[in-house]
Amino acid sequence: MSKRTLNIITYLVTFGLCAFLVWYSVHDLQQADIDKIKYAVSKANYLLLIPIVFMGLLSHWSRAVRWRMLMQPLDMHPSIANTFFSVMIGYLANLFLPRLGEFIKCTMLSRYEKIPADKLIGTIITERAFDMLCLVIIFFITFLLQIDLANDYVHSLLTRMQSGSEEGSITKYIVLGILALMVLLMFIFRKALGKMTFVQKIKSVFSNIISGIMSFRFMKNKAGFVFHTFLIWGCYLTMIYLGFKSIQETNMLGWNTSFSVLSFGSLGMIATPGGIGAYTLLVDEIVRLYGVEKAISVAISWIIWLVPTIIILMGGIASLLYIPFHNRHRHVK
Repeated sequence: MSKRTLNIITYLVTFGLCAFLVWYSVHDLQQADIDKIKYAVSKANYLLLIPIVFMGLLSHWSRAVRWRMLMQPLDMHPSIANTFFSVMIGYLANLFLPRLGEFIKCTMLSRYEKIPADKLIGTIITERAFDMLCLVIIFFITFLLQIDLANDYVHSLLTRMQSGSEEGSITKYIVLGILALMVLLMFIFRKALGKMTFVQKIKSVFSNIISGIMSFRFMKNKAGFVFHTFLIWGCYLTMIYLGFKSIQETNMLGWNTSFSVLSFGSLGMIATPGGIGAYTLLVDEIVRLYGVEKAISVAISWIIWLVPTIIILMGGIASLLYIPFHNRHRHVK
């Protein structure tokens, strides 16, 4: 199979998954639910869009500044403007294919700043390593803030499993048996598994993450890097919080729920291009744990996803159109 054919199949499968997740998240809505969604959206506080858009753009600018900090030890000093435009164009590309944006933003910056694109790849690995570390920390904070809710959820899940029908119990034991068998086989054939390509790729990813985090010690402006890392994730968290405040039905949700949505929603953003389908489905499930009815949880999940996506669409397209004009007096490769 050629690489081109494989890419086409990957593209089709990815967007097929997105389409399915979008359908699955709304397929059981009744007309009454749709009416509630329309009412909630019609009464939304649209003035909150101003600080949400500001926070979104601030997070992207901060990411550009942080990325530039990673380049400085390699004697690369691109302008903040070109770095920001490249970041926005990269985010735009990510809406169409996961991880494509990482390559595109390196290519764009290389084109306008005469920086070798291959040297920029290492900075991307470091950047992603710290983002993964931040996500782990956020999950930990989320759990600590809501340990009672987590305990109640696990307890209710176990109760439902124990009180299930005889047929359900048999199914449960079959599933557990299959999982135990899989673990046993993985242990027995661990040497053979270690030689498989996809296992080696996983090991490579973890190795790159560790290397990326370790490279922090060579950074000149460590305090600035940490500040912008907190600023980026703080903006994400605040955007979610303000999203809850934008409609009356979720106004009672606070920072605890925002942490939960940021934690699990980030997984959705990784799973599909731009989080299409996956993000809204996960946020919908999380918000309902806090007593929000189905129609409203669907509405708020789409609002929280749609606004940042529109920022990326408009900002990315504007950056793509403006960056040649901004660099009109430069010699471009």
